[in-house]
Amino acid sequence: MKTSVLLLSAAILLGLADCTGPSGNGGTGGTTSVGGSTSTTGGTTSTTGGTSTTGGTTASTGGTTATTGGTTSATGGTTSTTGGTTSTTGGTTSTTGGSTSSGGASGSGGTGGTTGGTTATGGTTSTGGSGATGGAVTGGTSSTGGSVSTGGQPGTGGTSSGGMTAHGGSTATGGTTAMAGTGGSAGAATAYKGPCDLLTGGCAEAFSMTRAMTANYKGALFQIGLASDKNAKQLDIGQTADHTADMTTWSAYCGGDQSKCVVSKIYAQIHTGPNDLTPGVWNTPWKPDCSAGGYTCAAKFTIESTTKLPILTTVSPQEYALAGDNFAQGVNGGSKAIGLMYNGKPVANTVYCCGVFGITHKYNANDTFGTDFMLALAYGWRDSGGCCIAVNCGASNKYCVGAEEEENNDLYDYGSSPVENALVITQFDPAANAVVTFLNGKQVLSHSPPKAQINAGTAIHVGGGGDLSQPDPVLMREAFITNALMSATDAAALKMNAEAFYTTLKFP
Repeated sequence: MKTSVLLLSAAILLGLADCTGPSGNGGTGGTTSVGGSTSTTGGTTSTTGGTSTTGGTTASTGGTTATTGGTTSATGGTTSTTGGTTSTTGGTTSTTGGSTSSGGASGSGGTGGTTGGTTATGGTTSTGGSGATGGAVTGGTSSTGGSVSTGGQPGTGGTSSGGMTAHGGSTATGGTTAMAGTGGSAGAATAYKGPCDLLTGGCAEAFSMTRAMTANYKGALFQIGLASDKNAKQLDIGQTADHTADMTTWSAYCGGDQSKCVVSKIYAQIHTGPNDLTPGVWNTPWKPDCSAGGYTCAAKFTIESTTKLPILTTVSPQEYALAGDNFAQGVNGGSKAIGLMYNGKPVANTVYCCGVFGITHKYNANDTFGTDFMLALAYGWRDSGGCCIAVNCGASNKYCVGAEEEENNDLYDYGSSPVENALVITQFDPAANAVVTFLNGKQVLSHSPPKAQINAGTAIHVGGGGDLSQPDPVLMREAFITNALMSATDAAALKMNAEAFYTTLKFP
């Protein structure tokens, strides 16, 4: 019996020499103590940026001792030792930026404890969220680090115009890491809207030297030819991806000189083909004589210096109409609702006949009052011969806008100096039997009844009146016709649309 006791004592002494637990991130369980159980709590380490605090106390020899180490909140696990039961309350460590939790100090007494604690160096990393670091410490089976997940579900950022990237959240080491809220992809660009897209009923017909008048139109804007060779192949001027006139091709075709080219066609953007505008080719009642054909009455290709975009620039005898001076497709005319919009520049100190753009009788028909309905953008009140055939503003030094109705005109004098740029809307309202005109978004005229009884033909003329005689000088960027009336809200929206597109221009 003594021999057995001595052998047992020796074995215990040898065991004491080896009972120290391995160090690490986990809490160290209690060391051996003869007779009794030891409980050690691994303590809580709370760090910001990695400062470590070692919690826990050491249990004394004898009895069943339970010690709660540090400030803890999670049960770390149960450690069972020889000679008693040890209950260990672990700790949960929450940090931003990761933490290391060390268990309690070694306890004396009791039988050998295990080296343990489940250690999680943890937290959630969220780009656009908050990070949480945690884990259970001390007791149980030793675990190094916890499970670490890199990635997580990438979040798709919010919608934005131009794209907004959100960065945020704190970073913690370990735990399950979710890389959330990655930069939002750039939102869809604002959809292009041409002038016709702003109107409930759209346009009956539209033309432009500078851009698509509706997002639906993908074709060429106009065509140029060589002034010196009417038989040479013409060049279409198309659109860029942002619906603007493509200015990359004309120079090579024209030998780098605008004046060597003419505008041989302006494409209709609603009824392309039958409603395309081409230079006049007729010997008109009061001249010019364009019957030689070709480019006799074609305007020179011109680029506006302020916009770097084309502008239709006519001087006598230059004018445009549909092939054969045919009536247009899709345009009502007559005494129904008619709307005209013209974006261009007034021609300073120049008296001329007729409207600049609109719908009319054919060139060889009688000049009957009311058979024209053209937009007037004019100056003065007598032509060079002192006759009444001019548009006739209120005075010889006044500029005016309104409607030309085949020599009987409804006009508004806006001043003795030309506006810098003019976006003019002139329309006939059959219900009110009135002519209404807006200048740069503001109504300036409403006259009932009109000077003439409106019964407009549907031939489309630019730079020449009903009979295409005595052509007007024109500086036109774009124009359209509607079969419905435009409201004051429409007029304001069209001005805003023009200012947004022509960023270098003002429409006062």
